[in-house]
Amino acid sequence: MGDKVSLEDAKGKLFDAAIQIKKGPSVQALALAATKSGANSADLQQLASLGNYGRSSEHIASQMISKYCKSDSIKLPEPYFVDTPVRVRTADDWVVAVKPVALYLPHEWFAWLQLEEQAAGFEQLEEFWENHPMGDPKLDGNPIMEGCGKYLPLILHGDGGAFQRADSILVLSMRSLLSSSSVAHSQMLLLALPKSAIHKSEILAEDTMHCLWSVLTWSMQHMYFGKFPEKAADGKDWQHKSARGQKAGTLLNSAGLCGMIFAITADGEFFQNEYKLPGSSHAECCWSCGANRSSHPHNDYRAGAKWRETIKNHKDSNPTDHLIMTVPGINGYTLAYDSLHILELGVSAHIVANFMFDMVVKAELPGSSFEARLKELFRKLSGLYTELATDSSNQVRRLHLSTFCQPNKKWDSFPELSGVKAKQVRHLIPPLLELSQDLVDESSYKKHRLECIKNLNQMYEAMECQGLHPDESAYEQYKRSTEKCLLHYSKLAKIAISQNILQWNTVHKHHLACHMPEQFRHLNCRFVSTYSGETMVGFMASLGHACLNGTPPHLVPAKVAWRYRLGLHLRVTHGDFDLVDSEEEL
Repeated sequence: MGDKVSLEDAKGKLFDAAIQIKKGPSVQALALAATKSGANSADLQQLASLGNYGRSSEHIASQMISKYCKSDSIKLPEPYFVDTPVRVRTADDWVVAVKPVALYLPHEWFAWLQLEEQAAGFEQLEEFWENHPMGDPKLDGNPIMEGCGKYLPLILHGDGGAFQRADSILVLSMRSLLSSSSVAHSQMLLLALPKSAIHKSEILAEDTMHCLWSVLTWSMQHMYFGKFPEKAADGKDWQHKSARGQKAGTLLNSAGLCGMIFAITADGEFFQNEYKLPGSSHAECCWSCGANRSSHPHNDYRAGAKWRETIKNHKDSNPTDHLIMTVPGINGYTLAYDSLHILELGVSAHIVANFMFDMVVKAELPGSSFEARLKELFRKLSGLYTELATDSSNQVRRLHLSTFCQPNKKWDSFPELSGVKAKQVRHLIPPLLELSQDLVDESSYKKHRLECIKNLNQMYEAMECQGLHPDESAYEQYKRSTEKCLLHYSKLAKIAISQNILQWNTVHKHHLACHMPEQFRHLNCRFVSTYSGETMVGFMASLGHACLNGTPPHLVPAKVAWRYRLGLHLRVTHGDFDLVDSEEEL
């Protein structure tokens, strides 16, 4: 062969193949290439021999799962199989049948964290609870107050991601709030289930997700109490001499520490559809207050807005009867407002789209055509990116009319941002602030626009200059900036209405932003952002796609779980091989 493949290069590429996620034959081919180049370690020799050294490629994946993913030498939790009603494809139609579905148990991940300090952050636990405000409404009447210092705060994330043309995959994962590790090392998979397998039913015993949540919440309860369960989730004894049976009743953590779900994160659709919370499609559209579309308008951002008199006390009642609320320590305040979906893909995106519309369609920038003004806007942005030292990964690389409006219906629909990643949206705010300052004049429209963008920028500054627990001055800045940003936004919306122009649309996310300051007061919103969870969804969607090959949807969770286990093992064992594991793709 031409170029030789070193042992470390091979292990790095194998790790990348396992997590990023390539199919079995690619892994075997890499190992075979390494051995032909002189590498002779036992693990590479075994990988190279899969599928009769690649001659029977159809057997490589199954052999790899049996030999490596299920290996007892891997010090990671194993999937737990739950007999669950799922949709199964027959020759004629879809039917509902009870099949084993694989998931990971939260309490077993918590026990594993004792071996991985960077992923856990136990060393920061005492400092976290010393600094966490006892005035946090989440703690009022919460049973953890009897000894909160022993609870590691964890973030639960849920969302769906496309993994084939006609199906998406539901992914649940969790992460320690105190973790200093990357997503691939610290975001722990709970479930990855194609939505085509999910059966929804009013009869709870026949509802797929209810059955799976009953096991997940059972495990979370044991995580809260800090002990391995005495019996299986169905109440039966563990199998004789099984690994789980041998641990029954023992401590999850040798120091007696426990785990609690401190924040639940998701996008609005997942909160509404999975957790059955009020959302954008409901008349009563907020779980934190009585905002609606009539008597208490959700799009009234004034200090005297009627909905502000209807703030709910979740100590008295939970906003949903979902099973997640049965876990000790969880209440309505555990449901977190997330900057990615509410700001970057919400308020901020609307502001950016409308500003670009002003520059190009309403011709605030010089140029005789839309194309000329687009080029001028991009030129100015590029210069400001350089001036502000914006990292290239956070820069918008190209602009089209379709980036912020419908090219053929520019005046017939509201401006909306498209094709711009969340991180790029956030890093557009400082350059747009500079541009807005350059263009401001005596018109009320441009003055309101400048104030809107300026206060949005100050919101981000307040979040980014603070740690987990913001000080009082940062809270006051964030609260004041949020209120001003939304008030100036609503002024811009009224001006657009008076001019009969479709701009500055007010949506449900603007209202949710009103509730973020109170969350920020007790816990910095950027630390419960869904960037890590969404990155995990992308990983699992890629892995799920690689596991298809005619696999029935209800069997995909097992394939994903076993391969994820191997990938994480390689990550922990061999370290970081330049895996993309941050917000780069968001």
